[in-house]
Amino acid sequence: MKFKKALPKFLATVFTILAVSSASSACYFFTYQPQEPKSLRD
Repeated sequence: MKFKKALPKFLATVFTILAVSSASSACYFFTYQPQEPKSLRD
């Protein structure tokens, strides 16, 4: 079963890509909104 052996590596790769993309998008989201706290205060 070649697929069973490759599955953990595939899952790890997908999880790493998801983690990196979500972390970078979160950083971008928080640094790119200087006017957001004002609208949250209202």
